[in-house]
Amino acid sequence: MEFDVRLLTENDLTAASKVFTEVFSSEPWDEPWCYETAYKRFKDIRDTPGYIGIGYFNASGQMIGFLVGNEEQWAKNRNFYINEICVLSDTQQKGIGTGLLEYLRKVLSGKGVSSAYLTTERGLGMPESFFTKNGFYTNESRILMNTTIL
Repeated sequence: MEFDVRLLTENDLTAASKVFTEVFSSEPWDEPWCYETAYKRFKDIRDTPGYIGIGYFNASGQMIGFLVGNEEQWAKNRNFYINEICVLSDTQQKGIGTGLLEYLRKVLSGKGVSSAYLTTERGLGMPESFFTKNGFYTNESRILMNTTIL
């Protein structure tokens, strides 16, 4: 299968929004995403300092996956937060997500970024096992906490 992995452009936000909406509004996620809210989310991420977006395109130029996030300065180093990584359901488990992460590693190593991190769901769609397979681990010194505002 021919493909192209490259940094996203402004014009790619539309395609990323469509892919994201298709994936996360379907099984197993069933989240209430629509194109408009997905586009706003990606615009917010893109407008945050340190933005990097990477797309995975098939031979006909159709986006089939992407990764977006932001570099962040920490006390002694720069880290990268992966806001979203998404691959069309019918193309999953074919190395596309791994290809996106490999491309990200090359980009980040060239910028002196020392680590990348993310949050993900346990169970649904087995994302935790995918990230473990790709070198991520559960940081036992960190926890994710939430509070309800409304």
